[in-house]
Amino acid sequence: MKICIDLTSLADNLSGIERYAACISSEMIKAHDDKYILIFKKGIHPLFEEISRKENVKTVILPECQKLIFNQIRLPLALHKIKADWYLFLAFPVPILSLKKNMVETIHDITAWDYPETMKGIMNWYFRISHVVALKKCRAIITISEFSKKRIHDRLKYPNDKIWLVYCGIDQDQFVVHEDKFQALIEKYHLPEKYILSLSTLEPRKNLPLLIHAYEELVSQGEDVLPLVLAGRKGWKMEELLSSIDDKVKEKLFFTGFVDDEDLPEVYAMADFFAFPSIYEGFGMPPLEAMACGTPSISSDAASLPEVLGDAAIYFSNNDIDDLKRALLNASSMTDAVRNDLISKGIKQVKRFSWRIEAEKLYNMLANNK
Repeated sequence: MKICIDLTSLADNLSGIERYAACISSEMIKAHDDKYILIFKKGIHPLFEEISRKENVKTVILPECQKLIFNQIRLPLALHKIKADWYLFLAFPVPILSLKKNMVETIHDITAWDYPETMKGIMNWYFRISHVVALKKCRAIITISEFSKKRIHDRLKYPNDKIWLVYCGIDQDQFVVHEDKFQALIEKYHLPEKYILSLSTLEPRKNLPLLIHAYEELVSQGEDVLPLVLAGRKGWKMEELLSSIDDKVKEKLFFTGFVDDEDLPEVYAMADFFAFPSIYEGFGMPPLEAMACGTPSISSDAASLPEVLGDAAIYFSNNDIDDLKRALLNASSMTDAVRNDLISKGIKQVKRFSWRIEAEKLYNMLANNK
């Protein structure tokens, strides 16, 4: 097979969606000696420098320009010149103007329909239009959980047999904790000695306001709760929220900004527990990553999260501030026996998800549908 993979989004960011594209494609290329054409923006991404030197791998590098023009004009023009058996879009939608056969798009979730209020208006409509076009043009759709598969089928009326389930994975080698780094990272990210951790892009869908308000109420009620560390880039609407927080609460809030990949295991491991209040997830990597580092997680019971986290998390009812406060207090006072049980279950749960296994699933789907 000759497989063309769009990896241009890696030049813009490396959040969950882009990491999915990078990990699935790199594992597939490592395992199979088919011919691959990898499309990058600006230059070959560092994660693919070694892979790009393989004899069966060809790279196409496109110059950067305004994002919409790049995605809808420059990229489809480049695709027009490429002959392949499959065209994979593992991060963002296929270009609306692309007319290639055997395109496969990944729809990680359908937030644009299920929770449109958590997206900027223009982005909501961009994804709606792009996904509808993709459903008409693509040979199949990849998604990342049974939950998302059901929503795509039920809400968008796409045939079940054309929705390929390819989970996210956890790189066990990435989440090895080095305790000798703890003190340096406390200083680098200005962390307290003990803390509750929440890591995500600070935007509405991740429901950080609920966590902050629950935390604010607990502090105001005199509860002895650990400092709350919010890790990740600040997204839209967060400054407005923070301006309304009481100064006494702000003293217990810590913002790290973006955490470098090589520091993630220790930042997770130093936390007493991890809090994930998201109202909607196609998969939900952060609490699983925390589990891989031996840190218990509390999570909302929204969307795919119970499917992904199994019995290894403490759940609270989605968007219920009182239930979140209960979960925070329970996690803060858990006994060593409960904590060790959650850690053990978490490590077992993490082992269910492997990039190598999921890449093999995708490869077999491509091979069996030529």
